[in-house]
Amino acid sequence: MENKYVYYIIFIVSFLLFPIVQDYIRPNYDGANEVLIYLLGVAPNFLPGIGLPALLCVVIPELSKPNSSLFKNRLYWSVGISISGLIANEFITIFTPGRGVFDWNDVLWTLIGAGFFVLIYKRLNRTI
Repeated sequence: MENKYVYYIIFIVSFLLFPIVQDYIRPNYDGANEVLIYLLGVAPNFLPGIGLPALLCVVIPELSKPNSSLFKNRLYWSVGISISGLIANEFITIFTPGRGVFDWNDVLWTLIGAGFFVLIYKRLNRTI
């Protein structure tokens, strides 16, 4: 299977799991496991940290010339654009009433998700 299809699958799975965790599992979990509560709280940041760079890794080559810096460095651009947008979205919650609460753990897990995507990318491209 060509790598771009793997990236599409990563994107689709992560963005399908996002609303499931956010809207169904997290609000309905009434257990007392503090670790699981924490992981359910940060999963909506971790999942896009993986999925958004995966999508951009496919889109950037389609929109740029093969000899361009954007094309050659698509991993770095994909991760950079993704974490910038996702972390900016987290900071927006400080200034927007009713949008949730700013949490440094969410920022951290966005970065961890992006780091996990880098590992996936390097593994798929055999650069590890």
